[in-house]
Amino acid sequence: MKKYIKYKPDIFTILSIISGILILLPLFNILVELFSPATPEWMHIKTYLLKTYITNTIILVLLVSTIAITLGLFSAYFVSRFEFKGRKLFSWLLVLPLAVPAYIAGYIYADMTSYTGTLTQILNFIGIHKTINIMHTFGASVIFAFTLYPYVYLLSLSSLSRQSSTYTDSAKLLGASSLKRFMTITLPLLRPALVAGSLLVILETLNDYGLVHYFNIRVFSFAIFNAWFQLGDVTSAIRLSAYLMLTVFMIILIERALRGKKKYHMPSKSKLISRQKPKPSLKIFIYFFLIMILLIGFVIPVLQMLYYLFLTIKTTLNTNLLIITLQTVLSAVIATSVIVMIAVIMVNFNRLKKRRKLHKYWVKISNLGYAIPGAVIAVSIHIFFVDLDRLLSPIYKFFNPNSPTLLITMSVFTLIFAYVIRFLSIGFNAVESQYEKVGTHFTESAYMLGSSKLKALIKVDFPMIYPGLITAFILVFVDVIKELPLTLILRPTNYDTLATSAYVYASNEMIQETSMPSLILILIASTLIFIITHYKKGVFSNVH
Repeated sequence: MKKYIKYKPDIFTILSIISGILILLPLFNILVELFSPATPEWMHIKTYLLKTYITNTIILVLLVSTIAITLGLFSAYFVSRFEFKGRKLFSWLLVLPLAVPAYIAGYIYADMTSYTGTLTQILNFIGIHKTINIMHTFGASVIFAFTLYPYVYLLSLSSLSRQSSTYTDSAKLLGASSLKRFMTITLPLLRPALVAGSLLVILETLNDYGLVHYFNIRVFSFAIFNAWFQLGDVTSAIRLSAYLMLTVFMIILIERALRGKKKYHMPSKSKLISRQKPKPSLKIFIYFFLIMILLIGFVIPVLQMLYYLFLTIKTTLNTNLLIITLQTVLSAVIATSVIVMIAVIMVNFNRLKKRRKLHKYWVKISNLGYAIPGAVIAVSIHIFFVDLDRLLSPIYKFFNPNSPTLLITMSVFTLIFAYVIRFLSIGFNAVESQYEKVGTHFTESAYMLGSSKLKALIKVDFPMIYPGLITAFILVFVDVIKELPLTLILRPTNYDTLATSAYVYASNEMIQETSMPSLILILIASTLIFIITHYKKGVFSNVH
């Protein structure tokens, strides 16, 4: 007769379940609120505006993903397949546009192409009296693509650097041309990296509010903010959030359906593809292509901001800026630290024993935050904490008769809680990948010698996985300080971050004043990107 061993949950199981429940509770609010009665505002949106929101969102996503894949794929291909002067420098410079938030690049380029903008003045000087209008869907798509393509570039570069020469050498012996080898071998093997990178690009595009709001592009994130703040209708914001969530999950399901049961792998022990010296004409094109990407995605907006900084430094450099910077860094440090700790707990919950499928699904569901746009998360968390505050209000009044009703809702705690939900999967993936490198043998040996779970984590695991922890911290930190829609909705009164400060300046048509907070944000992000690309073994170890 089969014996059933009673399962005793360990500290990782208990903490993972508690963390998962806390993360998922606010998101269930959206599903619950969907059954509330429809409002007149919602009926108006559904009848006259919803089709426009859906159409514009699909067009924007298709344009951005197409351009970003083109930029990321070919920049990665040139860096990994050809040997030319400055290749190593380009390999990490091409990541820098990721430090420039799309909404900041949008503000700068819109101002540069305005009637009195820098680009317009240059065109007038050379005799071209024409104003360029970029404040439309295609213009926004180009800006999104040039600031988000590094997601595709990094994953493609990693995949290309590991590809075996076996397939290409065989195809070459059979007489296949360079183009045919690229189309039939290189590109199919790159599919997982291209899909993963483009999904990240799409999710970031759907999450944006600053750029689409400034360009007046009627997509879902624009609609959610408009329904909440302009129409004052939370129900419509919730229903729009549900439609946006459905759009995201449909994109993911379509990709998985197209993938089917296909698997992609390279021989474990084989010669890597060696880099070739390009022909003079190709070398010129490579330099032109890579320099153009860097100029549009990073150099031009940064140089323009430096010029604006020179004009406005006397008015923008003040004590308030220091406070905003400290608030940005402090909230990001707290949120990132919590995320990394929860990520470590959840990875350990799933790695040491053969867990049931239920455990794996629990971890996957708890990490859904990054697939849900920030505006949606903000709506769900706001409603959740408003309900919680109303429930706890008698306790607040008991201790302090003058206590506000929305005590938690209007605090920094709510904002940090939202950051944790939104960016947990980034920390989780970084920590999990590091754990996969070190394996389970040392940890299991510590358990066999009588060490507790917590002691083994501190004494055995941490010394081995600290590179992954640092990577996770940097990746999450950069995303947190750049986050705009979530911060705009949930920040307490008079609590600004560098991102919201730049947004407020731009909303008031003070584009030049956006330079100071924007440059500080870009400087922090660029520094951290430099650290992770130079002192972490990973993508760039193969490229160099």
